[in-house]
Amino acid sequence: MDLLLGFLKDLLTSQPMMQVFVGAATFLVIVYMVTRASKDKNALPATASHTIADIPQPFLQGPREAVDLMRELRDLARRATEDTSRIAECARATKEEAIKQTTILAAIEREQAVENRLHERGHPER
Repeated sequence: MDLLLGFLKDLLTSQPMMQVFVGAATFLVIVYMVTRASKDKNALPATASHTIADIPQPFLQGPREAVDLMRELRDLARRATEDTSRIAECARATKEEAIKQTTILAAIEREQAVENRLHERGHPER
């Protein structure tokens, strides 16, 4: 790669017409890219509204739609409450099971400790 770059550098420094050609080609490519970008910019769709005032409010559509929306919100809140209570019940069950398993493990560890002490004293195993 260095050999190719060295060759191109030597070629461009020794021939001024080559420098003019490379400069003109670079300039034309840049001009083409700038004009293409401005055309693409003009072809973009209009930006979306960003303020609350630009967004139509559903409550201005009429009382029936507002009541329907309020019912839907109430149903969503009820479902969220039910899901939350289910999650809480699962967490309680998981906690209870973890406590049971911890109790079992503690009993096993105590039994192993007793057996190890008996074995260290030289008593025969049970």
